[in-house]
Amino acid sequence: MIRLFLLAECSLLLIACGEKSVDGYEAVSAVEEDEVCREAEIGQKDSGESEFEPEISEQLEQDLDMADEDAALQVSGDDMDEVSRETEDYAARNEERFYECAEMLEIDRAEAERRYQRLCDDNAFQNHTARLVGVDIEDLDQNGQPDMVVMVADAEYSDYGEGCIYFYMNEDEAYCFRDEEYPFFFGFNLVPGDFDNDGNTEIAFESLGSGVGGVGDWHPRILKYKDHTLEPMIFPADDYDGRGIRIVITQEEKWDTYSACCAYMNETIVFEAENKMDPDASQPCGGNSRGYFNLWRGEYEGRDALEVSEYLYGEGGTMHFLGLAKFLIVWDENGDGQIVKWWVEPL
Repeated sequence: MIRLFLLAECSLLLIACGEKSVDGYEAVSAVEEDEVCREAEIGQKDSGESEFEPEISEQLEQDLDMADEDAALQVSGDDMDEVSRETEDYAARNEERFYECAEMLEIDRAEAERRYQRLCDDNAFQNHTARLVGVDIEDLDQNGQPDMVVMVADAEYSDYGEGCIYFYMNEDEAYCFRDEEYPFFFGFNLVPGDFDNDGNTEIAFESLGSGVGGVGDWHPRILKYKDHTLEPMIFPADDYDGRGIRIVITQEEKWDTYSACCAYMNETIVFEAENKMDPDASQPCGGNSRGYFNLWRGEYEGRDALEVSEYLYGEGGTMHFLGLAKFLIVWDENGDGQIVKWWVEPL
């Protein structure tokens, strides 16, 4: 539409006798115009086109190209201003949130400022394009010195965004945890303990998913802290994605009675919960949903053990909550986990 408008405007200017155009061209007189028109008619007869119009059109094209470039530069400048504003907003929000978290954790201002500056020095906020999700400052390895764990989301929020967790153990260099299977970015829960009984600290943690995975959308991991380094350890699992244990729920003939069969433990537990449908016969009707969650530090035979849960559902589908299967896990010196005990806590 801009091009059509400019062509129409130039045509009017050319018709206006004795006036100047906005581009600096002299408008032709009536006599000159007639001469030009006669030459143009002769040229059109010989070649089928006007010799006058291409010259004007070429200049207009150049002018329009320059106008387009100016407009593009203006848009680019606006975009840069918008990015700059967003960066400033992220920086302000991240700083404000960090100090709010530090205050809730009862960290004094001077210590909080020192720790925030360390995050900035390490560019944890990626030039303030990432947002701060959560902060925890506590003595994870029980050596009397507080450690710091910070989660950031480094992309715009979506069902599954992008994120990472920074672990600051003592004065060690920050360890940035990322995972190909799940982009940790939506909050976390930490559970430290000596789960392999070797005198060093392990840090189990879980992150809530966005809810897309439905019930049980949690993602647990565990890291071993030894010799100033953090290394992943393995959860015991036999489910489809390595995040939990398969459990088969059977609706028994007796009203409000179920059994939970765990092949990993080679054991079946009978428990009571409310039926949603008449128990015509004993038949499989449900199971567990999507892996370990609700991590706690427990105890097994006088040593640290990690307590985890599995959500159990019955014949009414995943919204038919029957209770929790609970497991105690310990690890060996090679970082391999083993379930040593389990039970069911009915609703």
